[in-house]
Amino acid sequence: MRKTQLIIALMVMGIALFTGCKKKNDDNNNNNNSAATASALVIQTGARSIEPGGTVNYEAMVVDSKGNATPATGVTWTVSNSLGSFAGNTFTSTASGSGVITASVTVSGKTLTAQAPIGIYLPAVFSVVPSAVIWTTNAGTIPLTGVYLGTGSVSSYSYASSNTSIASVDGSGNISFHATGECVITVTANGLSQNNKVYVPVLVVGMPTAPLPVVRIAVNPAGKELFRNETSAFTAKAYNSSNTEVAATFTWASQDPAVATVDGNGNVTAKSLGKTIITATTSGISGQAEVNVLPDTTIIVTPIMASLSPGASKQFTAQAYAVNKTTKSLNPIAMPAGLTWEVPTTGIPIFDIASVNASGLVTMNSSPTAGLSTVVVAHVSSPTIAEGAALVMVSMCNCGTTTPGVSRITVVGGNTKTISMMGGPVTIDATAVDAAGNPVTGAALSLCSDNMAVCNVDATSNTIVPSGPGTAVITVCNGSVTYEITVTVTL
Repeated sequence: MRKTQLIIALMVMGIALFTGCKKKNDDNNNNNNSAATASALVIQTGARSIEPGGTVNYEAMVVDSKGNATPATGVTWTVSNSLGSFAGNTFTSTASGSGVITASVTVSGKTLTAQAPIGIYLPAVFSVVPSAVIWTTNAGTIPLTGVYLGTGSVSSYSYASSNTSIASVDGSGNISFHATGECVITVTANGLSQNNKVYVPVLVVGMPTAPLPVVRIAVNPAGKELFRNETSAFTAKAYNSSNTEVAATFTWASQDPAVATVDGNGNVTAKSLGKTIITATTSGISGQAEVNVLPDTTIIVTPIMASLSPGASKQFTAQAYAVNKTTKSLNPIAMPAGLTWEVPTTGIPIFDIASVNASGLVTMNSSPTAGLSTVVVAHVSSPTIAEGAALVMVSMCNCGTTTPGVSRITVVGGNTKTISMMGGPVTIDATAVDAAGNPVTGAALSLCSDNMAVCNVDATSNTIVPSGPGTAVITVCNGSVTYEITVTVTL
């Protein structure tokens, strides 16, 4: 299923090297006394950015000192920050945020490891090229580029790093890499008021020192957006463990030739709407970049995000736009024939929380589970028209009947709070009081969030549970008496 939000990732493999036994001093025959060994575990899937609930099939290779690559078997896969779980080599996300995928395998009694960053975020109304980065220190900068296909106006983009000692970013979006570690670059589309931030996970690794012929490959550009039938020339450079460029012959490949093809010289031709990965490989090491083939026509769904309480309905609308191939601006056009509305179903009742009729009216089920979300999609049957999608979340605001005597609700700390994704749940100290400010006995309070993508609530313990970066409004209520708290969740 195609998405109107364009997600473009730089795919550079994660490498960890292990140097084995020293070569014997009396060794004069490399063929008979090859005690000197070096092996690398390579995560070919590279840096990724996906949506909540998305899956990724990871692959790893073991590369020896001669550049021979073999598929790694018996790999143990893990992810940090409780972002999801693995079934074999398939990762399924269950939470939002950024983290690190780690692969480990035992080869000849030695443990090899490799890491790659992953970001799990709801799509914004624009995207960033690349959407996830793994890089090394002293390997140059990587530029970030905003890609916006929408009806609003982006005056500029601003950039901020969660840890400038690891990676900093200047006002033009160029990332510099200073020390090993992980951080997140926040990109804000100035001029847009809703869903206007994109988070780019960054993992900085040290330059390996084991004597492999090639330890990293840089593909330029890092990512590219093209329209159908457009072409672009990609280049690649190979580097050894001394960070010195070495001569290399590359094998070029496209993960999905139906979307874009690449010839033996790195020339890419866009074929059809979608995304694919372009790889350049030599000596068992691959550098990767992502190509996104943009639509000639796109559909925008309004509103882009909505919260509905159980049983409630909301009307969504769709508008078709022709995409200007030079400026990427949108020009409204008549909707092509055959517009269809859909709320995708899983076949699992707990996750199928809403339905939509033929005109775009979405109705939430009568008893959905708090915290769940789905999407409503508007599409036509055409290979050149991108579908539109909007997020629909469950808002569990059941305020009940006002308890006699309740005049207002007081909250310790006021009506604004900032909490961290890593800080866990935060308790809300709220009390229903009478006109004199005295607590009203037996006055129960309910809590609900208007943006489950940012934070959920646990009404039984009066806590806010962060689920993703952004801003949400928490309503504390007793019948018709309410108090609103604006909550900002940071990484």
